[in-house]
Amino acid sequence: MKLQSVFTYLEQMSIPSIAAIHGASMGGGTELALACDYRMASDAPQTKIGLPEVLLGLIPGWGGTQRMPRLVGLEAGLDMILTGRTVDASKAKKMGLVDKVVPAEALNEKAMAWAMELAQSGKKRHFEQKNLKEKALAKVPGAAWVVCEIARKQVMQKTQGNYPAPLAAIRVIRKTYGGSLEKGLKVEADAFTKLMVTPESQNLIHVFYLNEKVKKDKGTEGKVTAKTIAHAGVVGAGVMGGGIAQLFAARNVRVRMKDIHWDAIAKGYAAAKKIFQKSVERRKLKPNELKNAMERIEGTVDFSGFEHLDLVIEAIVENLEVKKNLFKELGALVSPQTLLATNTSSLSVTALAEGTPHPERVVGMHFFNPVDKMPLVEVIAGNQTSPEAVASIVTFSKALGKTPIVVKDSPGFVVNRILGPYLNEAIHLLMEGVRPTEMDRIMEKFGMPMGPCALLDEVGLDVASKVSHVLYGAFGERMKGPEQMTQVVQEKRLGKKVGVGIYRYENGKRQESADLLTVFKPQARPSDLTDEVVMKRLVYLMINEGSRCVEEKLVRHVSDIDVGMIFGTGFAPFRGGLLKYADSIGAEAIVSDLDIFIRKYGERFKPSKLLQEYSVHRKTFYQAEDLGS
Repeated sequence: MKLQSVFTYLEQMSIPSIAAIHGASMGGGTELALACDYRMASDAPQTKIGLPEVLLGLIPGWGGTQRMPRLVGLEAGLDMILTGRTVDASKAKKMGLVDKVVPAEALNEKAMAWAMELAQSGKKRHFEQKNLKEKALAKVPGAAWVVCEIARKQVMQKTQGNYPAPLAAIRVIRKTYGGSLEKGLKVEADAFTKLMVTPESQNLIHVFYLNEKVKKDKGTEGKVTAKTIAHAGVVGAGVMGGGIAQLFAARNVRVRMKDIHWDAIAKGYAAAKKIFQKSVERRKLKPNELKNAMERIEGTVDFSGFEHLDLVIEAIVENLEVKKNLFKELGALVSPQTLLATNTSSLSVTALAEGTPHPERVVGMHFFNPVDKMPLVEVIAGNQTSPEAVASIVTFSKALGKTPIVVKDSPGFVVNRILGPYLNEAIHLLMEGVRPTEMDRIMEKFGMPMGPCALLDEVGLDVASKVSHVLYGAFGERMKGPEQMTQVVQEKRLGKKVGVGIYRYENGKRQESADLLTVFKPQARPSDLTDEVVMKRLVYLMINEGSRCVEEKLVRHVSDIDVGMIFGTGFAPFRGGLLKYADSIGAEAIVSDLDIFIRKYGERFKPSKLLQEYSVHRKTFYQAEDLGS
């Protein structure tokens, strides 16, 4: 409330004030700007304005819930506060958030000139509703309540009520909109302090710090110089290859895309252009910027021009021998300084490096699909991969706007390995009578962006089956998928891409596929298979496998598991991550439930040695990491 009073003092000064904005203005910075009479922003690309507190489980606490709706209108204000989104200077000008946009190099000069002009006139800002709609919202009884109620329903639909902050923001704005600033600030402060102590806010702040930790992490220990990557090659121009090429080009990296046939190259170009076109439609990219970006992508059906590339990444068929042959060919062709990366989702990086003249330069760079949307990159170090290669890919991934975690070479790496038992268990549950819609509802309520059945269809049942076989070959019975999966794939029920999988897809809509359920031959859902048991069977298997990854030291930090699951699968951020969630329950309770599941459902639920140890000694994953064990 002291900061609130400082901003209120600024707003109520007898002389006019200007906020000159350049770069990222977030949270308190934006609230300071809102308390000024006028705002001027630079046109620099890095100038972004927003109130992202909701992403930390909080609401703006220094007047943002009061001043933002007053300045830009109720609906636009709600949108800014409830989503935490940022806007550039141009958008800010259109919505009335800033008054003037000027060239970055002239910002100080223009702001001072404007200040001198205002000093002469002494003109303070007077807030008035800009249009009839805003006037009606302020004057018509119940109008603002209706807008807030619509927003509340939208938030509930999107978040399942798992995030208290946006709902609290709506309550504050609904209660205070159009009223006195003094009373509104008290309501805001009260709501802010209550949110600060919620587990959701604590977990979201935890995730924020995990992300900050990744930004500072070089991926290796000691002093290592990362290689600059300005010109890259992509082998394989499918959906994944085209997506990777688009990502590189979007970040000003020249890229040479290679495939066997020109029609494949054309499809790669089309995939890249489609992504850019969406950015144009959303006004995040100008048409001329699209043209310039596409010109950074070159196509070829041979390896001409590959000799002096900084990086070559393959995105071809998931077949060990085919990839090994490609790497042998590339190894003999490219410069000894060229990094060779694989986008494999489950194959051994060490095996792929065999036969190359410089195995120390072979590294895994596993993107998740769709490349332009999924933030995670798993950087996989093979047995001979050099620290320089790892550091270079980690640095490059960050330059691409991605969140990298470094993983040791192991089947499925981390994310797919943890997801494997989760997706297998979804099929077991289907066979035990849990309908796909019920299962997906349970897990969406838990906080997953989509349920396991929808995820299987999205990934492709053929792809999921292939990964399941790799994991089964590596880890044995606990990873064995139900035999019905093979039958489903043989019948070409591959998921969303062919219109039928666990669900049927018609006109873009998903619905249950009754004929598919006959393949699984489900029994009636027993009464003891409650929603809670379904959730625990799915989530506890992931926790168990995650604990094995820690036990086997596949990651350098416990937090890497949580970063991988949040940014690679969308695991509920408000729960703090998979192992942070496990800590909140306690290893003792998890092991107790797993012991019950072993007796009822089989040995796949056997707790890991590490989980059993933590249960006996009442240790937590993050406590163990803090103690350095």
